[in-house]
Amino acid sequence: MKKKISWKVFINIGLFYSFIIIFITGIILYLSPAGRIARWVNWKLFGFTKENWQAIHTIFSYVFAILSIFHLFFINWKVFWSYLKNKTKQGLNKKKEFYLSSIFTILIFLGIIYSIPPFSSVMDFGEYLTELWENKNTEPPIQHAELLTLNELSEQLDDISVDKIINKLKTNNIKFNSANESLSEIGKLNSLTPIDIYNIITSETLSGMAGTGIGKKTLEEFADENNKDINQLLRILKETNINAQKEQTLKEIASENDIAAKKIYDLIK
Repeated sequence: MKKKISWKVFINIGLFYSFIIIFITGIILYLSPAGRIARWVNWKLFGFTKENWQAIHTIFSYVFAILSIFHLFFINWKVFWSYLKNKTKQGLNKKKEFYLSSIFTILIFLGIIYSIPPFSSVMDFGEYLTELWENKNTEPPIQHAELLTLNELSEQLDDISVDKIINKLKTNNIKFNSANESLSEIGKLNSLTPIDIYNIITSETLSGMAGTGIGKKTLEEFADENNKDINQLLRILKETNINAQKEQTLKEIASENDIAAKKIYDLIK
């Protein structure tokens, strides 16, 4: 004979699981970066984005509430109702405990509303943890910048046309389908974050070569010093849509083609 399901046990276990999940996700969301930063850098923890953690926390909060209702009204209703009737007949004989609990709850509520320590300290510490994620390298240029298409981004970047943006992405081997795709969509297509795509588009053309002296060498000098065929180097650059002359320096080639000098070095080294 198959045993019937014990709904009381089912609900109790469900309440336990829900409580643990709500507790853990609450801590994670307390420590996580602000939404705009999380989306911009594609922040994840254990493979889940902040939106995933928020969804888990919200849904299991509802599950906990629903199971609590079932626990009270379908499993323990008789006991609970009997308790209420007895207390009504006998009168409240635990007045001190009732008043203390009520006052305690009201004080916490007012402390939160009016930002009174130590309740305000908990929230201030949460803000402090959130701000630790923020710096000039992770701050998006505008709200929801990850949703900007290449066309929209070019309007925000007055000195970079959409044609230059497209050229930079192609030169850096970034896959995309059209200028109407967002930074987030392009990032997903290339396993990169929106900020990675943005940095590629806005990166200074001489990035990565400072202090090496290589950027000041002409392409011909670089070929001679490294025993390379100058014609082969020109062919490699041409195949990747980079215009270059043998008498130009790597910096000059990079500036003319709106790419990083290190990118040229990586192709010809």
